[in-house]
Amino acid sequence: MPETDAPPRGWYHGWTIVGALVLSQVAANSLTYYCFPQFVPLWAAELHVRASALQLAIFAMLLGAAPASVVVGLWADRYPARRLFGAGLAGMALFYLAISYATQLWQVIALYFALAAPALTLCTSVAANPLVTRWFVRRLGLALGITTCGVGLAAAILPKIVAHFLPESGWRTIWRVGALIVAVVVLPVLLAVLRDRPQPRDGYHYLDAQPPLAGHGDGPAAGGIGWLQVMARPNFWVLVAVYLVMIGGGTAFVQNMGSFGRSRGLGLQDTASLIAAVGIAHVCAAIVMGALSDRFGNRLPLAGMALAVAAGIGLLAVGGHSLPLLVLGAGLIGLNAAVFTPLSAAIATEFGAAAFGRAFGLAMLFLPLSQLLPFAVQRSAEATGSYLPGMAGCAVLLVIVAGLSLLLRERAPAIVPAGEPLVAAGPLPPA
Repeated sequence: MPETDAPPRGWYHGWTIVGALVLSQVAANSLTYYCFPQFVPLWAAELHVRASALQLAIFAMLLGAAPASVVVGLWADRYPARRLFGAGLAGMALFYLAISYATQLWQVIALYFALAAPALTLCTSVAANPLVTRWFVRRLGLALGITTCGVGLAAAILPKIVAHFLPESGWRTIWRVGALIVAVVVLPVLLAVLRDRPQPRDGYHYLDAQPPLAGHGDGPAAGGIGWLQVMARPNFWVLVAVYLVMIGGGTAFVQNMGSFGRSRGLGLQDTASLIAAVGIAHVCAAIVMGALSDRFGNRLPLAGMALAVAAGIGLLAVGGHSLPLLVLGAGLIGLNAAVFTPLSAAIATEFGAAAFGRAFGLAMLFLPLSQLLPFAVQRSAEATGSYLPGMAGCAVLLVIVAGLSLLLRERAPAIVPAGEPLVAAGPLPPA
């Protein structure tokens, strides 16, 4: 292996992999999640159910993804990424096609649970982030931030496109076209690009610092960390509490944006503008949070993000029928999804590349709890005729976790001196 102070030469393939992972996130999350609010009013009318009942589909997906995340996180530390992403994207194509034939609520819920949950886990952050940590040490936060941009791009671009075609083409056609694009475009690109680790021809100039492998002086044996040892870390539980409230508090309004928009007299295109604002904010925040994580650590970015999302909920509450205020509020709320950037960086700092997949997958086990807030907010609105009580409750929780973020204990990465060989963070999957 060349010395770590060797100058960079040529394009680093790790950035190509990051771009491919962005594409995978767009393909997997677009119709499944960020266009979901646009389909809810149509499904509610066609299936003769309440809008809140359709939130059970997302809850079912998260419920299925929780145990799958633990398994996939372990697989991501052991098996080639091509296998995981190939299976995941094939599953997403099948899910898109199957949803287009749904005629009853239970079918939608069952498909989100049985197909979307495992497929999403295999081709999004649980499998993507461990791969990024094997390609990057320097600029890790930025690489993780760009990787999660795929989720934001799905929200920024697809809702507008769906809003344009939905009235004429219908929702079933849109899901079928989505299945075709995933199968014949996205899947082949990922299979062609992904590799599990850098090789000599790639250079090692983004691996010139060794991340801390085990926090608080436990030694360098990150690869031997088990699930019980992960759960024994106080930092782990702080991070879980913070991200659950951040995700739940924001998605309480993102998932209900279609119904919320109607309550404010907004049409399909205006509602799509709110969702697009969420996506644009996420893209910007993911990159900025990655850079801030590299520069300052994760405590202050997490706290600031929680307060910004609370402010966005406040703008939705006071925005009335003013589209600019509502778009601004939606944009601030959209910062919530960028929580996965500092979350991933903090887990990498705490557990290292060798145990990252295991720790991150275990953190995702608790993700279904975040869905309690979207369901509660929508049910409260149906019972009271107003979103204000739910808004107040989410804002208070976000302020609390902003303070909790400051309890996170961090330490600076250990730098490998120039000229010394890089110490591998643990066994890598076969190339």
